[in-house]
Amino acid sequence: MHEVGVAKEILALALAKADARRIKNLAVELGDDGHTTPQSLSDAFALVAKGTLAEGAVLSITRTKELESRLVELEVEQ
Repeated sequence: MHEVGVAKEILALALAKADARRIKNLAVELGDDGHTTPQSLSDAFALVAKGTLAEGAVLSITRTKELESRLVELEVEQ
């Protein structure tokens, strides 16, 4: 379940940047690690975000040829 680890890292970054505000949307570049698909990452993110300020957030995923995944955009409630 490599995607759960990736989802946890993205969630941690997003929560740190959100500064205790509810997260509405996230844009992520998904690295080509050979293990994680956009659907599996989306499912894993929904799982790890339950009970957090990111629960229900819309996750937009773009594939990239880079090896690392990264959070590229974050929208929070004002």
